[in-house]
Amino acid sequence: MINSQNGRRVFALEIGGLVYRYHSTTPPASTNLDPTITTGINYIDKQGILTIGSFSASIDPSGGIGEYASTTITLAIDQRNDSSDPGIVFGRCGARSASTKAQLTTTFDRDDTTLNIDQNLTSLGFPRIVHVGAETIRASRAFSDRLIIDRRGVGNTPIQNHSIDLEGSLVPEMTTEITTFRGRRAKLYGAHQFADGTVSDYVEIINGIIESSPSVENGQTISLSLVPLTALIDTSLSDKVNQTRLLQGYHYFDGEFGSAIEYATELNQDESPRVYAFPVTSSTITANTYQVQLFNIDSFLQVDSSLLDFDASLPKGNQADIYSEAHPRYPRFQRTYDSISVKASYPTSITDITSSTYTTYQIYADSSISNSLTTSEIVSPLIIPLPRTELKAHSLGDDEVKKWPNVLNEVMISDGASSATGLSGAVAKWRLDQGNSRIVASKTTSSSYPVSLYFWTTQNAWREHARQYARRPKYFDDTGDRIELDSLSRISYPLDLGEGNDPYIEDFREPDSSIVRRIQVNPGSGATEFQLRDIAKAYYQLYESTILVENSLGLPTSATANEYYWLTIRYYDRRTEQTRTQYLQATHETIATYAGSNVGYKIHLRSGQDLSRNSSFGDWSDKERVLITRGGRFVGEKVGVVLLTLLESGGGDQINGTYDTLNVGLNISSEHIDEESFLRVGSTSPFMLSDQYAGDGTDLRSTFESIMKMLGSALVMKRDETTGKSRIALVPIGAERSKATDLTINEVDWIADPAPTWDIYEDIVTQIEFNYDYEPAEEKYESTVLFNDQEAINRYGGERSKISLDLPGVSSDQFGRAAGDSYDMFIGIASRLFALLANPLRLWKGTISTGSSIYLDLGSYVDVTSKHLRDYSDSYGVTNGIGMIRSINQNLLDEGCDLELITTGLKPVAWNVSATVATIPTTTTITINNTDFGSNDISFFKVGDIVSYLPKGDQDNAITNLEIQSINSTTIEFTTNHNITTAGGTLEAPIYSSASNDQKLDAYLANSSDVINSNVEAQKYS
Repeated sequence: MINSQNGRRVFALEIGGLVYRYHSTTPPASTNLDPTITTGINYIDKQGILTIGSFSASIDPSGGIGEYASTTITLAIDQRNDSSDPGIVFGRCGARSASTKAQLTTTFDRDDTTLNIDQNLTSLGFPRIVHVGAETIRASRAFSDRLIIDRRGVGNTPIQNHSIDLEGSLVPEMTTEITTFRGRRAKLYGAHQFADGTVSDYVEIINGIIESSPSVENGQTISLSLVPLTALIDTSLSDKVNQTRLLQGYHYFDGEFGSAIEYATELNQDESPRVYAFPVTSSTITANTYQVQLFNIDSFLQVDSSLLDFDASLPKGNQADIYSEAHPRYPRFQRTYDSISVKASYPTSITDITSSTYTTYQIYADSSISNSLTTSEIVSPLIIPLPRTELKAHSLGDDEVKKWPNVLNEVMISDGASSATGLSGAVAKWRLDQGNSRIVASKTTSSSYPVSLYFWTTQNAWREHARQYARRPKYFDDTGDRIELDSLSRISYPLDLGEGNDPYIEDFREPDSSIVRRIQVNPGSGATEFQLRDIAKAYYQLYESTILVENSLGLPTSATANEYYWLTIRYYDRRTEQTRTQYLQATHETIATYAGSNVGYKIHLRSGQDLSRNSSFGDWSDKERVLITRGGRFVGEKVGVVLLTLLESGGGDQINGTYDTLNVGLNISSEHIDEESFLRVGSTSPFMLSDQYAGDGTDLRSTFESIMKMLGSALVMKRDETTGKSRIALVPIGAERSKATDLTINEVDWIADPAPTWDIYEDIVTQIEFNYDYEPAEEKYESTVLFNDQEAINRYGGERSKISLDLPGVSSDQFGRAAGDSYDMFIGIASRLFALLANPLRLWKGTISTGSSIYLDLGSYVDVTSKHLRDYSDSYGVTNGIGMIRSINQNLLDEGCDLELITTGLKPVAWNVSATVATIPTTTTITINNTDFGSNDISFFKVGDIVSYLPKGDQDNAITNLEIQSINSTTIEFTTNHNITTAGGTLEAPIYSSASNDQKLDAYLANSSDVINSNVEAQKYS
């Protein structure tokens, strides 16, 4: 065994995807190391390691991520021009050092098996391994333009996506040699060599990555620096593969949301609030026929008034047709100055018969309408009140891609007004100018009346404006009339109507989002131009069902029920003048076509998702473009699952394991992770996490340091004595239980010189601040709760030493927003941290042999005995004290492992054994539900245990003194008939007085006097 004290340690270095494996001695003939790097291709074992630095690491007693120093491995350069010479292998300097290489001609995704390249490699021998990025792959054969791949992620390399980016300017290369070693996966193995030259099984000393490019010294040696896989947690998780931007120059209109352009036209007169028509008394006047002359009496001037802006064929309103009121351009003559009168004359035709100074019209009217003016009532003056305001709306598209903003002019040409006649007519028309920066408005008639165009931002904005009118302006078509469109249906966001200091409107729900812009055109002036503050080059308006983008995000091409994909949107918020982030859920993507050609992709959004924290976004002039990536957002997920998902994800499809579900993550295979430890520690968290943790440049270390301290845990590398593997694990802090120790250090196990010593570790904390309710749009935490340990503050003379724990993903939605709610939720965590950090801690230091320490790492617990040490009493000497490794320095080639141990003296306990009985196969056997109380309930029971069965709802009639004879999977067999007749109850430890010594080390309930079994003090739960 490697932890033997007799013989010497030997080492082997494996570099991910490298066929050469280097040893510190003549390579042994037989080992437990894998002889092949992949099927049909053997490792080539070479001697070459000269020296190996120490393995060093430390951890904060409050928890967090372990800090590991790099371990330097130095290899000899033999200078004999051998292809295995470390000087040649590790001396390659990037892609220019490759003897054979080819560029990819198409993107090579994680699940692809054909590598398309620009070189003919059929002359090479196959099968062989080749390298793309940090991944090594096995090619089984070659064609003139491609390789056939039958194995991905060869030799401990991560399976990656290899994407052609930046419109083809960044193209991955395939090489036959590894040319870049920085960041490449690597393993350092250690074994014990016996006197006869044989070796023990190799154990993973370091499972990690190469920290930096190899370093050459004097041309004689070359050095590599290795750090454990936990160093990947410092990675900024940006999805550089599946990212895209809005497709400029086009927009997709779904026909429901943001798919109509709406505005208002208005006939008005500066000099008078009405049109005057004077019946010509020299002609015959009846209710059906009469003549009128037009001029303005309010100004006491005769003006060249006309009815060119009116059309007698338009809806009359009231009882005459299906419309609720007369059309704004219908010449409804009334006698009173009221805005709307009950009685009126209803012309059916109007003919200009002017032959003298005054404009004169022949009127034919419908007198059959019940509220029509009678012959005697047609007297001077007849009036058409002004202004006459009409809503206009046009569809921009229905499930179709249109050019943007060209579609506005196209629609105005095809559907907009060209005259003032008919339902499609209007008194004004408009277009965008050639530069798409101005609205150009003009009249449709040569009348003497000025006209106005109105544009507005929100439905509420127009409603407020319309209060000035006697009747709310409406839209008319051949089906009837209606009020203005709601804010969801109409387009508003991409047309910036603001002027000067008007606020930028990113969200129509904002209270100050109301703008109504009037453009007036005077008669004879030609056209009036209004300068838009800006017009978006591409945009997404809130509540639209689809985002039109340039490139694929790698989403499915069709939706699957209950399958959703988070998108991270980085956009420039003009209101705050900052780049901000928001998140949306997508279902799938499809190709977007225009005029028969593919122009981009439509990202289909999840219908009914909560958009309360979202806003519109777009590409604006001189501002940063919107960036859209697939990311790692979680909603109501357990802490352990979130961590595992971020560690394993590298593209989804569970390639790395069960939790490889996101498009972006650290891309670590589950074989390198102790998943059980994450689920076990994560299950103790009272919180579920809902937030974005990957895809937009998230720094995992800063993100999760606080969460791990909240959990009272540390993220470390842990060597498994059973498998010999070094895996990422989550270990609890403060779990000083004898049942959880990894090693016993007796008096004789310490190296005598120097002798073990004790000290005081002081990192006092008297205040703890919890920050939660993170608001990504504002990029700040909206809620804070502060706890003080007043006893410690007084004890330290008023000194306040605060730590702040930022908790992304923790929301008060889980526990309530009242002060008492947050207090109740965080008090337990604060109490545990104060118990650990509000007092100095006892520190033990000492050196043991490297061999005995080989399975130790940060967070390991050891059972310590030494006459040189002190615990919290006034006596010297410690017997079977429990301490946690705070720092470790293992001398790998030479001898000695320096340890620093922290002991709290709290002696906590864990939950005692419990399991739910699922079935009763026989009179002596039962089966259990294995995950009701933990992730592996059966593991807490052992042969010989005495247990009790408590029937569900009838705990007073427990069946006691059941002795376990055997355990097979989730089946427990007892030594005698168990007499259990109904399942559903719990199998538990017996009462304290009947419990074994091991069972007494775990939790039992104390009475109100803090006493267990009459004389045992209450225990503290860890």
